[in-house]
Formats: sequence, structure tokens, C-alpha cells
Amino acid sequence: MKHQHHRTIVKREHPHAGRRRLLMLFSVITVVGAIGFWAGQRGVMPAPLTDDGTVALRDQMTQLRQQSEADQQTLNELREFMADQAAELVELRQTLMFYRDVVAPEEGETAVILRQPSMQVLAEPRQWQVDTVVHRGDGKDRQYRGELRLTVAGKQDGVPHKLELAAVDSGTQTGVFPLRFRYLQKVQAVISLPDAFVPETIESVVTLTQPEKETVRRSDPWNSLVAAEHAAHR
Repeated sequence: MKHQHHRTIVKREHPHAGRRRLLMLFSVITVVGAIGFWAGQRGVMPAPLTDDGTVALRDQMTQLRQQSEADQQTLNELREFMADQAAELVELRQTLMFYRDVVAPEEGETAVILRQPSMQVLAEPRQWQVDTVVHRGDGKDRQYRGELRLTVAGKQDGVPHKLELAAVDSGTQTGVFPLRFRYLQKVQAVISLPDAFVPETIESVVTLTQPEKETVRRSDPWNSLVAAEHAAHR
């Protein structure tokens, strides 16, 4: 019978080898976990924006729009200013023509000239202010004297009736205004229309006493004067 011989194998192991293997295993697990977390986050995070000039183009469009709005506002203000200047120029021309006629009137047949009255509606119901200008005519005298009478002709309950105008700064219902001027005189009067009164015309009569005796009359339709007042305030 053969004898079996057993071989004893001796392995040498460092006393800290086990601890090192555990540390390496922990490191591997940590690295693998970090890689997995990074991969997962990359899958859910949106792709980074690419700078293709969109933001810059949007900013440029915003600046252009703001500049266009500013230019439009400036243009509107300029148009409004030019319209005001044009209206003022027309008014100045009319005033110049008026005073030219006063200082150097054309030759006429009367010593004084009655201008068409202008009207202005007041705050009180059915109350109007009437402005009338009287200036010298073909004469070159230094002094003109006389009086101006203003009346409104119309109908009261269907019956012809006349109302006298009163001075703006006086409560006296006379309708007669003294005149004394060299070139012109402006008379301001006020009229309050009764409820049942329908105005038709404004009658203006100048009775001149100096430098000569003369009477000048004119009659202006009420509706025409009111229409002119409305047109002037549009």
C-alpha cells in the first residue's frame, strides 16, 4: 500500500492586505456611482443654449422699435407745432390787414366804418357777448365822436320784438355806447335772450356828431354770426 504524502502550501499575506482590498472596493463603488449619477443628470438636463446671434438680434430689434417710437412722437409734436404756427400766421395776417384798413382805409363814402360784429357764447344759458369795432373811413380827422346803438331784432312768441344790448362792465340796459376815437374803438356788449325769444339780426347804428354829422347802419344775420363763432373755435 502506497503512502500518500500531503504537501503543505504556505501563503504569505501582508497584515494590511484585507484592509487595502476593502478600500479599493469602496473606491471602485464610489467611482461607479459618480459616473452613473453624472450620466443620469446629463440625460435630464437641457442642452446648453448655443449663441447663434438670436439674443443680439432681439436686442437690436428692441432698440430699433424704441427709436422708431421716439421718432414718431417727435414727428407728431413737430406737426402740431407747425399747425399752431400756421394758425397763428393766418391770425397775424388778418390782424395786419385789419389795422392797415384802419390806419390807411380805402376811399369810401362814409366817415366811419362799422365792422361785422363777432360773438362769443358765455357761461350763462342763452347769454352772448358781442364785440363791435368802429374805425375811421376816408377822413383824416384827429377826433371822431358820436354814439353806437346795438339791438337784437327777432320775434317774441311770434311777434316782432327788439332787445337792447348792455355794456359788459355795466348793468345798465341802455344799448347806447359813447364813441370817441382817432383811429378805432372796440365796443363790448352782452345780451341775454329770453326763453321764448328767437333772434334774427343784430342791428348796429353809429350816429356821428364830430367831425361831421352822419349816420351809418348795418344789419347782420344772427345765424351767420353764430356759425362764424363756431367755426373760429373748431
